[in-house]
Amino acid sequence: MLKISLRKKIISLFLFFGLLPLVVTFFLAVTQIQKSLREMANNHLISLADEVMGSVEKTIQSIYTNTELLSANPLIRSKQASNEEKLSELKKIQDFYGIFEDITLIDLDGNVIISTTYQYRGDWKNKQWYQEAKEGKSSISPAYIILGPHKVILSCAAPVKNEEGKIIAVIAGQVNMEKIWETTNGIEVGGGGFAFMVNKEGRFVAYPQKEKILTLMSNVGFKEGVLSKNSGVITYIDENKQKMIGGVASFSEKKLIDQLGWRLIVSQSESKAFALANTFQRQVIIIFLSGLVLLLVISYLLGNKIVVPIKKIITATRRVSLGELEIKIAIKTGDEIEELAESFNKMADDLKISRTGLEESKDVLEIKVAARTRELQELAKSLEGKVGERTKELQKRLNELERFYRLTVGRELKMIDLKKKIKEEQKVCKVDLKDRNL
Repeated sequence: MLKISLRKKIISLFLFFGLLPLVVTFFLAVTQIQKSLREMANNHLISLADEVMGSVEKTIQSIYTNTELLSANPLIRSKQASNEEKLSELKKIQDFYGIFEDITLIDLDGNVIISTTYQYRGDWKNKQWYQEAKEGKSSISPAYIILGPHKVILSCAAPVKNEEGKIIAVIAGQVNMEKIWETTNGIEVGGGGFAFMVNKEGRFVAYPQKEKILTLMSNVGFKEGVLSKNSGVITYIDENKQKMIGGVASFSEKKLIDQLGWRLIVSQSESKAFALANTFQRQVIIIFLSGLVLLLVISYLLGNKIVVPIKKIITATRRVSLGELEIKIAIKTGDEIEELAESFNKMADDLKISRTGLEESKDVLEIKVAARTRELQELAKSLEGKVGERTKELQKRLNELERFYRLTVGRELKMIDLKKKIKEEQKVCKVDLKDRNL
């Protein structure tokens, strides 16, 4: 049968009952709390994306609002005002708002009537936003590039109506995307986090590196994942093979979703996004390992506190069994083990007293045995003398009996011989008589 030492039993039991709550706590901390921390990190990215997208949406809405205010300007709507007066008014408004790079008034055939800078290059009449404005609906263009100087522009177009409510022209305000980028590029998320936007075609319309603007996203899976949701969290691998996580947000108004369809992503590496969760996990692991080491040390010390005194008692017991009754155990634990040691010491004292008493009794008994032995020896000598005399007497009688026996047996034998001879003589006489009669 396998024997397990008391120290191992104590350490095993202590570790079991000590580790059980520690392991449960570790499991809950690593799974539940870490999950909550990751959810917090995800929600933080989503809320930050919503906040930034809200700022972008306000900027777009102000472009809409200011363009519609331009279209409602009495001087712009007036038939009597000259183009010079209208141009002067547009320049004043451009300086006042400070948001437009250019303001252009276009007739219903797509020809430019007046422009504050004439920076736009292209054919107005084939542009969707112009056509929608011409039909009476304010519209905004996708982000596009103009040359000389090189800029990325948004154009917002609104119908200009006369006093009778008839559309007589279209006014378009060009806004530099720098106004949008001021909002997105100013976002800092932890270490290395950033914000960017893509349009519904999967092209970047805002990105910290300007060379990526209006280029297509290379990661097809990431593109489909981003464009498939208006809000939430998405994970992807960037061009540096780094795991990234991003909070996705979109416009709240359906009009902007339909016309622009932008998605804003606040992106951060998973290692940075979940740094708190990972740090917490490491701390929990350190605490768990520290607790495990502490439990091992405590269980070892506890085992020694119990086992070492017991081993002293066992050793002392073996020495007592060999006759060393003078041994004493000095154990000061303040508990039952100390009481056991005191009981052992008392037992050893009692055994010593008993052995001393036995030794004294042995000495007395030896004296008595010696005296009795001498008495028996003297008695034996006395008996030996008497037995000798009696033996001689008995021997004498025996000799007499033997002589009597021999005499008696000799007579018997002679009588037997005599009887035999008489019988033989009688037989001889009978034979002689028979012979004579014949």
